Amino acid sequence: MGPFFNRAAQEIQSSLTVFFRDLSWLYAPRLSALGFSIRTTIAALVALAIALWMELGQPQWAPMTVWIVAQGTLGESLSKARWRVAGTLGGIVSAIALASAFPQAPWLFFPALAVWIGLCTALGTLVHNFRSYAFVLTAYTCSIVSLSAQAQPDQVFSIAMARGTYILLGVICGTVADMACRSNVPGKARAAIRSQLQQIVLEAANASRDILLEHGTPESDLHNIFSLSLSLSDRIEFSAIEIGRTRGIVDYARATLGLASRLMSRALGMRSRLGAVSRRSARTQDLLQDAAGLLDRLRADIDDEKALQALRQAVLALIERCQEDVEQTVSLPRAESDSGTVFNDRILIQGLQLTLTELQHLLSCLAGDPGEDPRAESYRLARPRNWYAAIHNGLRSCAAVLMAAYVWEVTAWPDGPLFITFVSVVCARFASFSNTVLASSAFFSGAVWAAIAAIIPVFLVMPATASYAMLCLTISVPMLIGGLATRTPALAARAASFSNFFPYLIGLDNHSRINEAEWFNTVFALLSGLGFGVLVFRYVFPFQLTRFYRNFRLDLLSDLRLIGRNRRSMTEAVWVGRIVLGMEQLIAHTKATSSGSNDRWLHAVFSMMTVGRNLLQIQAYRGQNSLPENARAILSRLCQSFASPFTGPEALELQSRDTLESFSTMETVETNSNLRLLLSSITGCLIIISSELGRRNDILEGT
Repeated sequence: MGPFFNRAAQEIQSSLTVFFRDLSWLYAPRLSALGFSIRTTIAALVALAIALWMELGQPQWAPMTVWIVAQGTLGESLSKARWRVAGTLGGIVSAIALASAFPQAPWLFFPALAVWIGLCTALGTLVHNFRSYAFVLTAYTCSIVSLSAQAQPDQVFSIAMARGTYILLGVICGTVADMACRSNVPGKARAAIRSQLQQIVLEAANASRDILLEHGTPESDLHNIFSLSLSLSDRIEFSAIEIGRTRGIVDYARATLGLASRLMSRALGMRSRLGAVSRRSARTQDLLQDAAGLLDRLRADIDDEKALQALRQAVLALIERCQEDVEQTVSLPRAESDSGTVFNDRILIQGLQLTLTELQHLLSCLAGDPGEDPRAESYRLARPRNWYAAIHNGLRSCAAVLMAAYVWEVTAWPDGPLFITFVSVVCARFASFSNTVLASSAFFSGAVWAAIAAIIPVFLVMPATASYAMLCLTISVPMLIGGLATRTPALAARAASFSNFFPYLIGLDNHSRINEAEWFNTVFALLSGLGFGVLVFRYVFPFQLTRFYRNFRLDLLSDLRLIGRNRRSMTEAVWVGRIVLGMEQLIAHTKATSSGSNDRWLHAVFSMMTVGRNLLQIQAYRGQNSLPENARAILSRLCQSFASPFTGPEALELQSRDTLESFSTMETVETNSNLRLLLSSITGCLIIISSELGRRNDILEGT
């Protein structure tokens, strides 16, 4: 029995260790998390005190607003506060308009409200960051104000002004506390930008190095680099607020993030070249090794300005060496230059030269070189609008409000307006999230914990005393815990909901206390509304993986046809941006599924990204005046094949290989060295396209 008990004791000890380690955010919080929790709790209590002193009707909305606008950085807090005010004003105006247009006419009012909420939700899907929040806030502020005025339509203006007062008070208290508790904000913002840029540059450089050395790189790692670039590009907006007038730093940061994605795109092209061109000379292999060595040096040199400058000079020297080797392959005697190895070397070195050129621009923008133009459009990342998701989200929110209104009309539920309000909140707020069911479920879970935590102040403290100091002592502890949990990534979604709804469920007022029946009715209406919203996300236009694959595939093929038609709207940044956004949604919904199937699909997506980017490059080559007419005609036929919806994958592959053979022949017999280099560049793009089309691709094959 001894070994059994020893093993059981070890398992119990291990379980306790994991349990307490998971609670380290509570008993051993980070100083930044503790500071955030303390200052936000104090600001919320001050806002509550002022609201009570002003004898506002629903003072709990003031501390709720403090918690809603509180963010990890000052830039995020100021941005959210600004857009919350803008969204609140939009919601107030629309609520007054709706209540005035349809007084005592619910069968006209509710369809109009549902359409307005659906429209705001759709518009919120088309933008990002807190601009999206402003649209959804307009939606549910309109719902809160207009539904609160249903019993008293003539009081809608007073209710709207009270709502605006709560929000403005909470925003002011939260912003003042945030600004007062931070020091050297611009300096810290610049340091944070530098750290984030170094992170993405190093990850892109490491992935590119592995590709040059022909080491296997998981597709999910490549996706993470593109996704991180897009995410950091969004966050730069908040850093710009913190830095202030020093806009040059922000411009260079945005350019650096865009160039990190461009470097990864070039590296993916090099992966295709290396896979298609297996035979190469020792000199070319040395070039690849030297380039990988420079990328490897970046980790040690990135923090040292002089070392980084020396690395940039080394990259320039290697680019010149590549140029010399390319020109040498062209100037060789005909007998030698016709060798397959020489041709392969030229194709690989040209691709390496393009990759190193992107690296040079990347390092220059990282260093803030005045010789670079950080505002160049080609350097910027793009976040294309998802009209398909916007339409679905708008229709879903509209349908949810109509269904909730029907429930109220049929049941005559006294708390029906509150139920509809929270249905509006959850359906509008989480429509633009990648995984709506997961996000709304976490929001519901946080509200449940808020209801549990509110039991003590509502049933034990408030009936026994009217002391505000005692109330603060009681409610500050759950607020502090909620604030600490908010700064813990694994708990952030639930904790944000908890912090938002805990002040609301206390039911504070100057002239009355919430009774047990009223509290239970409010909690039931809140949880019913949030739970109904979760069910709406699950069953009304739900995410289906097979449908996502089909739509994503059709979107990619449609965009590829736009590239074939040479539409100016389809740039490399837009092409890459749409693919990255689609991959983010895929990853958000398939984290628990087999990584093998994900990697296979991501490989197909990256293959399509590479094909599209090289087709864009061919379109650029077509516009050069030095290109002969017969070559331009051959490329035109290839582009027409991509532009046609009736060209299948086998026909595309055959057309690409025929075009490749034609250009290989033209390049071999051409005597003009400059034109030969141009033909070689086009041939390199064709090699990549034909190589990618020749592999099994789930997107092209529709599997």
